[in-house]
Amino acid sequence: MHHCVRLSSVFSHTTSHYINVLSDSLEYLSFGVDPDPDNNGILNDTPPGLVTDNGDVIYYKLMGDGKRLIKLQDSVHIREGELVNGRWLSRSVDGQGQAVVLTGGSQSVTFELVYDRGTTYTLSHLKDNLNAYINPNSTGGLSHGLLVSVNPDSFPADDVTDGRVTVQLVDSQGRWVQEMGRTVNLTSSRGNLSIVQLVTNAHGSGSVMLTSGELGLGVVTAQSPGLHNGTGEVAFIPPPLVIKFNEWINSSPDKDPDAELVAQFQIEHNTYYSVTLTGWATEAHWPLMPEGWAIGSLEIDGVVLDEIEVASGSRIDVSFGDVLLDARKHTLKVTMINDFNYPIFGDRNLYVEQVEFS
Repeated sequence: MHHCVRLSSVFSHTTSHYINVLSDSLEYLSFGVDPDPDNNGILNDTPPGLVTDNGDVIYYKLMGDGKRLIKLQDSVHIREGELVNGRWLSRSVDGQGQAVVLTGGSQSVTFELVYDRGTTYTLSHLKDNLNAYINPNSTGGLSHGLLVSVNPDSFPADDVTDGRVTVQLVDSQGRWVQEMGRTVNLTSSRGNLSIVQLVTNAHGSGSVMLTSGELGLGVVTAQSPGLHNGTGEVAFIPPPLVIKFNEWINSSPDKDPDAELVAQFQIEHNTYYSVTLTGWATEAHWPLMPEGWAIGSLEIDGVVLDEIEVASGSRIDVSFGDVLLDARKHTLKVTMINDFNYPIFGDRNLYVEQVEFS
């Protein structure tokens, strides 16, 4: 899926700005605050009294991915608008300003730079159905807290591959704080941390390693006395499985019952896998007929996954789609179903380098 968010002019000093959001995989795009600070997937249950962001951030989240933060200039203050008597005004709930949250689909939003009795803010000409509030007591960004990131933000759940969890002290503007000796406690909803407590270095940061044998989205939480908690998300994905063949298939099963490649493999997780054949083929056909490349057939546990033409004489990756496999031993069989071998007109064959499940 492709996603496109046009933000080029939103935070300039012109009077009005136009946003176009196009994303099939967008869960939410929030202008002003984190709409899900406790990372429970609910966008309208921010605990009362929590000091939130101050309109100078953008948070977005794509399906199957962790939330992302874009820190804006300290002078930017985004507010959700509400149309009252033909005029757009800053919306408030219980005396608190609101952020504007878009939840997928294709939407257009206009933003207006407002000067109101000495106060400057960027007002959306759109009202959503959520209450993502901006705490008026916050002077900018998260009050002295912790910024957590995981790199990479997705990796295989094989109990071996690891990611680095980095914790950084930040001030109320989201700027890094250089403070040595701060103790930070870490927990993760999935996976195993190399250590559960770190002490910040001279840069105000520290890191640990994270592994997992369980699939899914993990949330790493950092806590330190007197600071606001920080969280980071990571996706634990199925480990790729590669079955190497490096062999030619020179005939079809109807002509040679042994013209097949067979391998057994073990799956550790019940999940969907994308199946890709890597190889190449030779082309042969009758005169005055279209080109005819080898058609490969992939069969798993006696069920044909698909039959696809490998239309290339050089190395190519051919997708055979997705398949749901359970955690057990499986059998893979690869064949060529359209053999053609005539000395004058050519010989059609299929070379299989590997089949990958990812």
